[in-house]
Amino acid sequence: MRYIKIEDAKPGMVLAKDVFDSYSRLLLAKHQELTEEYIRKLNIWGYPGFYVHDGFSEGIEVDETISVELRNRGVEALRNKNIDKTLEVAKNIVDQILKNGTTAIDMVDLRTFDDYTYRHSVNVAVLSTILGMGMHLNRSMLEEVCVAAIFHDLGKLMIDSDILNKPARLTPEEFQEIKKHPEMSVKLLKKRYKVTDASKEAVLHHHENEDGSGYPAGITGDEIPMYSKIIHVADVYDALTSKRPYKKPYTPSEALEYLMGGCNILFDESVVRAFMKCVPVYPKGTTITLSDDRLAVVYENNPNPLRPKVKVETGEIIDLGDETANLNLTVNPTCVVETNYSNEMSALAEEKRDGRKRILIADHDVESLSQIKDILEKSYHVRIVKDGEEVLRYLSEHDPIDLLMIDVDLPKMNGIETVGRIRDIYGEPFPVMFLSTRNDRATVEQCRSVKAVDYILKPFQPVYVFTRVQMMIEGKDDDLN
Repeated sequence: MRYIKIEDAKPGMVLAKDVFDSYSRLLLAKHQELTEEYIRKLNIWGYPGFYVHDGFSEGIEVDETISVELRNRGVEALRNKNIDKTLEVAKNIVDQILKNGTTAIDMVDLRTFDDYTYRHSVNVAVLSTILGMGMHLNRSMLEEVCVAAIFHDLGKLMIDSDILNKPARLTPEEFQEIKKHPEMSVKLLKKRYKVTDASKEAVLHHHENEDGSGYPAGITGDEIPMYSKIIHVADVYDALTSKRPYKKPYTPSEALEYLMGGCNILFDESVVRAFMKCVPVYPKGTTITLSDDRLAVVYENNPNPLRPKVKVETGEIIDLGDETANLNLTVNPTCVVETNYSNEMSALAEEKRDGRKRILIADHDVESLSQIKDILEKSYHVRIVKDGEEVLRYLSEHDPIDLLMIDVDLPKMNGIETVGRIRDIYGEPFPVMFLSTRNDRATVEQCRSVKAVDYILKPFQPVYVFTRVQMMIEGKDDDLN
């Protein structure tokens, strides 16, 4: 079997796994042949794709991480706000994962738009449990982290769905409402004595960032509970790889790139590295293109996540992990799936060709300027300057900008001083994102002192940069903030 994106579906394809609706009712059974009408309805209902059987992928089996029945029970328990039944599901998730000896996730979850919140919570519980196993947590600790993960967004069930699913930028008031959900979750769990204090604390702090820019407490590094760090990584990964009404899903490789880009700023690097051992860059059943332009399907993963065992259209199995035989053959990263950040950039460019948002980038490093311009210029009007004085001159002579990206270590006038001058003259007319090779506490505090909204480390991870910029000036994704 192999995974097919909904946009690549064709009549005559045969389903390899059952497809359920948002109430866990069977819509289409495996072995069902797809028609144009079935594909149209699946697209309308918001399915990102599905697994199919064909000759190309014969012999490839992708196992469920937990049973469909247990997953659906979790969704129903959350939908009904039944805390006791959800607790039971969380413990059953740990039981199944330990019994099956699951150490990695290959399955791409299939879900609709309207059951996102519930399935997301179950997915985060599964991901967090497997990550916890990879970090050598014992049985009782796995239960605590799984319980915390399945309840991490419980408070969102009390927030207006129009805010949760809003495709446009959230207003400051709406975002403040979203930011209440960790505390609301803990409030709902307060009198549930079967939920340990460690689990409740993990729920409360699952949106804290390593650099202190998270919420609700703004704590940093070792102050953040380890369970919260685990849930934070699992939460963001699942949000990125999910299809929403306002965004396409990222591929696993893109989502992992985002996590790596946020190490030591948003995420604990040791947790991210442990996560990358649990979630393959190229899941089994993924269609890829090799460096010699041959189409292939991932047959099995190897210890080196970038060199899986693959099956090509002739039926030949090629082990990329055998570098003696296949040293010059690799997965073509630009052809795994057309990168979603590129899709997003093209869409933005098409829709806003005459009204794209304006970004001013200030950096004296020519290589950095070239790299970041390449990432952004298809979607935004990008202007470049080399030092702080040029920033001030540009702002005084040109139309308003929508975002300033500025290196901390500029010549003549450093980035902190430049932004301080901008605040004195203009106030806060646009967000500021700092770029730097340094990530020490003092530098982060300096950036905060001039009210920067974000901080990106060099060298840049393209998916991370584009996603953070898009969040700043196109709208907020509450699961990433």
